[in-house]
Amino acid sequence: MSKQDLISKLRIGSPQLSVGTLTGSMMNQGQEIAILEKSGVNLLHLNVMDGVIWPEISVGASFLAGLDTNLIKDVHLLTDKPENQIPGFIAAGANIITFQVEHTKNIAATLKLINQSEALASVGIYPTTPLETLQPFLDWIDVVFVLSIGPDTGEETFFPIVEERVVKLRNWKPELIIAIDGAVKKENVAKIAKINPDLIVTGSAIFDGNDAAANIVDIQSSIASVCGYQA
Repeated sequence: MSKQDLISKLRIGSPQLSVGTLTGSMMNQGQEIAILEKSGVNLLHLNVMDGVIWPEISVGASFLAGLDTNLIKDVHLLTDKPENQIPGFIAAGANIITFQVEHTKNIAATLKLINQSEALASVGIYPTTPLETLQPFLDWIDVVFVLSIGPDTGEETFFPIVEERVVKLRNWKPELIIAIDGAVKKENVAKIAKINPDLIVTGSAIFDGNDAAANIVDIQSSIASVCGYQA
């Protein structure tokens, strides 16, 4: 799939869900992914953590390479020196690669590394990082992940700042794909949808130990009620 075809697919029916299955059963990832496929979710979100920036350690490129799915593979590198891991995730078939601008020494070089592939170049930004950090690089950015939490913010969320940032990014570069990530729950997803992102990222709101498929229906219905289309 070309980059433009992928961008067009991300815009259809936005905001779309990008769902992480790692909060589900690690022993049954195939089943968890099948739930997304049957429920009309188009994006599989993969949080990659190395235990340095965030305390958790998750999975690597070999995990992604082993997945049998046609879902859009949305990889978020919440790691130190993400540029070191990008080639492996490109080879593993990632469609979107997001790195945090706070954790790479050279934003331009890291974007160039992604842009040499067919993956969309995406940056994440914590709520405590000035949004202006991104301005010099917008020509090379396809997607921006606006985070409502960071590794040092605890459970405090920054949704008012998120809304301001989405508006600014739309003004700076209207064609950007914008994702909202962090603390997305069934109770607040309608509020988040009103901010008008292209993607809403969640995992624990779906795989909460109850009925994941029913949770997807509930969340999609909440989004649809705000956006005026039928789920």
